Amino acid sequence: MQDKRGPRGKPGGPKRPAKTDITPEQAGRKRKIEELQRQGLTPALAQGVANHQLSLNDAVVRMQRDDEAARIAQRHGIDHPLAVQIAMGHADLEVTLTSRRVAAHLEVNGERSIFDSRDVAWSVGLYGHATRPLLFLQNDRYEVSVRDADVPTAPVEIVHKTHVKYAYLAADYKLVRKHLEYDKELRAQATEPRLRPQDRYACSNRKIGTWWDHKTTVRLKTAEGETFTGEIAWFSRFEVALKTRAGAEVVVFRHALADAREARREEKH
Repeated sequence: MQDKRGPRGKPGGPKRPAKTDITPEQAGRKRKIEELQRQGLTPALAQGVANHQLSLNDAVVRMQRDDEAARIAQRHGIDHPLAVQIAMGHADLEVTLTSRRVAAHLEVNGERSIFDSRDVAWSVGLYGHATRPLLFLQNDRYEVSVRDADVPTAPVEIVHKTHVKYAYLAADYKLVRKHLEYDKELRAQATEPRLRPQDRYACSNRKIGTWWDHKTTVRLKTAEGETFTGEIAWFSRFEVALKTRAGAEVVVFRHALADAREARREEKH
């Protein structure tokens, strides 16, 4: 087999065509891209403008949006895609931050319950317009074991959780009763505990969480008309703790709510 070799002993074969010079149009586009990059555009945006895929104004707007998204992502620890949506105005930063804080709060407090407290006397509001001083002894799934806080020898009682409307520390009795209001219409009705979730007043974590995060003054009303006003101190899946104007903390059970709303200006004072 004959060995075909080219000059200087190199293997022969088809010669590659000589590299041609770029066209004037390509050279002009390259210069334009370089100039745009010197003006601050990223290579991708500069190329897009040079190729007439977007206007210079659009490129500047997009660059500003990307810078804003990067700032938001770094400052608040938000994922870049969501930060871009915020920078574009398709998502609200404050709503996003509130949602994140609410989620973090529920992560810690979601299962929190005053029924788990021990050796603390509570004034407990029960259906039938009764308020009793009780000690919580054991927290089961649907029931709580209690004893009369004023009678050390009192027998243990079992109370279904849905029969409890609200509770506050017995030591705060005077502070709470001083500012307790009533809805006369609800108070006059014969009301039973609402056992089925679908029969209860709906108040979402999002609404309660937003009030909590914004320190909004709210009014919580029970099914038997007791009405408490204050700021939400904490909340869980089943309870909302309200810091009243007098400084006491009242825990209202969500299954006993009849209404929950922002307080009007005249109701805040």
